[in-house]
Amino acid sequence: MKYTREQVKAMTQEEYESAICKELNNAGFRQEFNGEQFEYEPDEFTFGGAIVFDPQAVNHLKHVGLLDNGKCPMCSVREDDLIYKLQNLHSGAIYHVCKSCYKRYARQEKEKRAKGCCLMGIVIIALIIWGIVKLVS
Repeated sequence: MKYTREQVKAMTQEEYESAICKELNNAGFRQEFNGEQFEYEPDEFTFGGAIVFDPQAVNHLKHVGLLDNGKCPMCSVREDDLIYKLQNLHSGAIYHVCKSCYKRYARQEKEKRAKGCCLMGIVIIALIIWGIVKLVS
């Protein structure tokens, strides 16, 4: 089914999540967990869970009109112009979200990078100390 902007904007969060799962399941998409495949079930993390890790699923949802069509896929806020674009770092899937979700996601990514940088700094310092100890002894 092809959804119009008006249809998507009129959906409640539950209807939107159900439509996303229905369209993916009908098109043969499945989510994988511990080697098993399951159909998509609507819940509060419907889009932000497994779907964003599957670029073909994201493209399918764009094609049927459920993404980039006046509703934030992460929180179901209705906005005429979703100008904030996110890209899943693992899958490369690109989609538009509301300002609130963009800020939350950007903050989470910044924290992940900061933790990675701190760990890298510790490793570098440890290697320098190890090198100095080897030179001195």
